Amino acid sequence: MGTLPHGNITVSGNTVETVNEFCYLGSIKQEDSSCDKDIRARLGKANGVFGRLTNIFRDNGLSLHTKIRLHEVLVLSILLYGAETWSMSVSNTKNLRLHTTDGRGKS
Repeated sequence: MGTLPHGNITVSGNTVETVNEFCYLGSIKQEDSSCDKDIRARLGKANGVFGRLTNIFRDNGLSLHTKIRLHEVLVLSILLYGAETWSMSVSNTKNLRLHTTDGRGKS
């Protein structure tokens, strides 16, 4: 990948700080274009939401259809936010497949 020349960027007389990574609209952007850190952060956020929904998923009064829709809307949407911009490695693909399917590769 091409890199920007190392020099100062000035906007309205102020020098813009150079950083290796930053958070933009909830996604972690890295200098080397790696998505590993962003994917790990998304997995953590989605797992946290899933954990808070455990009582709902165990409720026998809700239909399976309702539980699946809740999972899609509340968990998968958090996990996959920004996924269209990720450059995927084999390990990231496998890791996400485990979290978005039943573990056997089936949705």
